[in-house]
Amino acid sequence: MKIVVKYLWLYIVCIVDLCNSFTVSSSRFSQWIFREVKWILFVIDGACKHSGNCCKSIQISYDFFPIKTINRFNAICNHDSNMTRFIPNVKNDAIDFFDCRCLTSDNYCSSYQSRPKFCVQYPRNILFSDAQLYEGCGYYLKQVIYLPFFSSSSLKRKIMCFKFNNHLS
Repeated sequence: MKIVVKYLWLYIVCIVDLCNSFTVSSSRFSQWIFREVKWILFVIDGACKHSGNCCKSIQISYDFFPIKTINRFNAICNHDSNMTRFIPNVKNDAIDFFDCRCLTSDNYCSSYQSRPKFCVQYPRNILFSDAQLYEGCGYYLKQVIYLPFFSSSSLKRKIMCFKFNNHLS
């Protein structure tokens, strides 16, 4: 029964996507559709290998938007002191990536119990954000359901890019 509900929801979401693409073409709506479809199509398997890759050279989004400026990062840190654990690496007046100062030499978190929400949610958060799996982390994606043939070309392209970025052929 659970699989039938997943297929039904996938078909509904894909039909809504087609309607969106032929009418208002709302980018926010397209983002929501893409997130919904990822939850349906993919599962995450594997286990943490303590590579530390999820804590080094990472991109961080806050409230669904990437943190790209020092001013925005400082404002976020003033609001959420837990974010001060991240060290911004700046390139050309923009934040290129972050490193976490809580990563120990043996690739464990020195502040595991008070991690930010997106750290707790990794790797599941790649299905509801623009994040991706980090190479060598021990987790991997499996596609369990495929897009219906009538899916929009835009959605098909996004899924293809998501699969490529997460090393799923």
